[in-house]
Amino acid sequence: MKNYSRLLILILISVASVWKLPGQNNPIEKELVVGIRQSPPFVTVENGQYDGLSIDLWEHIAKKENIKFTYRYFNQLGDLIDAIENEEIDLSVNPITVTSKRLEKFDFTQPYFISSLAIARRTAVSGYIFETLKYFFSWRFFEILLLLFIVIFIFGLITWFAERRKNPTHFDKGLRGLGDGIWWSAVTMTTVGYGDKAPKTAVGRFVSIIWMFIAVVIISSFTASISSVLTYTKLQNSISSIDDLRKVKVGTVKNSSTVEFLHDKHIKFNEYDSLEDALDALNDEKLMAVVYDQPLLQYMIDLKDLRDNIDVMPSGMCPVYYAFASKDINLLRQLDPMLIRSIESEEWNAILSKYKINQ
Repeated sequence: MKNYSRLLILILISVASVWKLPGQNNPIEKELVVGIRQSPPFVTVENGQYDGLSIDLWEHIAKKENIKFTYRYFNQLGDLIDAIENEEIDLSVNPITVTSKRLEKFDFTQPYFISSLAIARRTAVSGYIFETLKYFFSWRFFEILLLLFIVIFIFGLITWFAERRKNPTHFDKGLRGLGDGIWWSAVTMTTVGYGDKAPKTAVGRFVSIIWMFIAVVIISSFTASISSVLTYTKLQNSISSIDDLRKVKVGTVKNSSTVEFLHDKHIKFNEYDSLEDALDALNDEKLMAVVYDQPLLQYMIDLKDLRDNIDVMPSGMCPVYYAFASKDINLLRQLDPMLIRSIESEEWNAILSKYKINQ
């Protein structure tokens, strides 16, 4: 009986040695449809040719494992994700971030790249003082001053015209008297109150009352305008954490994992079709920060030569895991060991060096 038991065990061991679980170490025989979308430096498209870190990695795996495939290009990230979910493609090799919500829709391989979210912000090259002084020498500031002087002149002219005959001591005749009216108008508006000029006629005092109330509104608006610009400049130079984003205009890319992150942090933001559009808005001062994956931010800023205007600050939060995505779990099981072997090889280090990416 013991001999039969030993024989049975030997047979089971022999069977186990040649039998493989479905989807493991079996060759991938069918031709795969691989979905991609431009996402430099991981996927780039130029003259109909596909390149990038993820493309090189995938083609290295496909060549080594004799996998046949064709690419299918998508313009929007949302379209690519929908295609994965609806099984319109077999696989995506784009740098798609692994999130809990996406795992409910489809599956991922082991991560091949780990990074984190970062904040792109305008560079305070000249500092807060210079930015403040720059505003006071801007055309916008001179427009406000010109408008202010016109209003002062109008009320000074009206008051002088009403006072010039009955109050010549304070409001002289001719251009000198007009200057007295303008001086009184400016002093009244600023509430300095020297008392050297004062209207005595009923018309002059009525105009004075009207001017006093209008002047309060003008000065308040003028002060608020300056304060707004100075506050904007100060905030622009003080984004140092995720919490600071709640006080400024923020942008990110539609359908990205960053959208979920910003929602969870209760941070208001604008969505853009591409990272390039978001960075253009930041460079044009329509935004004060762009939140997105650090390597993609840094690469695009370098590509667009925006290093002098925009810098990237690591957020220290929300690690980002990039992986291949598919609805076919068996396909992903087959790809996992291939992917791990590739990123453990020297070829992977060469690919990282080629695109100047540090991991």
